[in-house]
Amino acid sequence: MSRRAPRFVVASLALLLLALLAAPWLVRAYWTVHSSNPVRRGVARARGLGCFSCHGEQGRSGIKDPGALDLAVPAWSGGLYMMYVNNDDDIRRYILNGSTPKVESREGLAGRPPEAAVAMPSFREALKGRDLEDLVAAFKVLSGMSGLPSDSAEERGYQLARTWGCFSCHGPGGAGGLPNPGSFTGFIPGWYGADFRDLVRGKEEFTTWIREGGIPRLTRNPLSAHFIRRQRVLMPRYRNLESEQLDDLWAYVRWLEKTGGGVRAP
Repeated sequence: MSRRAPRFVVASLALLLLALLAAPWLVRAYWTVHSSNPVRRGVARARGLGCFSCHGEQGRSGIKDPGALDLAVPAWSGGLYMMYVNNDDDIRRYILNGSTPKVESREGLAGRPPEAAVAMPSFREALKGRDLEDLVAAFKVLSGMSGLPSDSAEERGYQLARTWGCFSCHGPGGAGGLPNPGSFTGFIPGWYGADFRDLVRGKEEFTTWIREGGIPRLTRNPLSAHFIRRQRVLMPRYRNLESEQLDDLWAYVRWLEKTGGGVRAP
């Protein structure tokens, strides 16, 4: 027994060391999966497929195309998508088939002019599993095709979030996922889903987050405070916002939770 004990202790310490070294990776992997949503996955997949190489970062501005009617590849935002797609099925056809005669001859779909130099490729062979539906969800949010909330408070909250640049950190439509080195999960949380529910337990904490850049439940906890201090991107303090504006923002994030980020009907 005494001769085997040192080996057992050494093996146990080695396993403990490996566990400690792997812990940060395991935490990030867990939260990446746990807080995943179609919009976040779709944006990442679009980036991996090279969609933003032609349509601009997050589809904001297409590259130049001298042969096109508007002299550029269409952006996903600004209403230009309405020239090419009318509904979810149209989006799927363009992604799967590209700019083919089969797509462009369909009534209600405008095709790229034959003299256009940049053609929409087919991604049928590149997509697997839920990739297609994730890309559709991302397109709808980035383009605005998902539509604004119908309730006035929700719409005001959305416009306020756009005005103050909230989506620059919290991701398209509040989907989250942008990198934040040093943070517990490794990314900035979204405004709906598992990570949001863990960080915001009701309207009072939501209001405190916005006005103070943190909440006592986390800043007073030694473990969570450690990660909050070391993360690179910190939540600003928006103390100039009126109570009515905070109400509108809260209405908007509740709408996001109900609709999965604006992808499905409430």
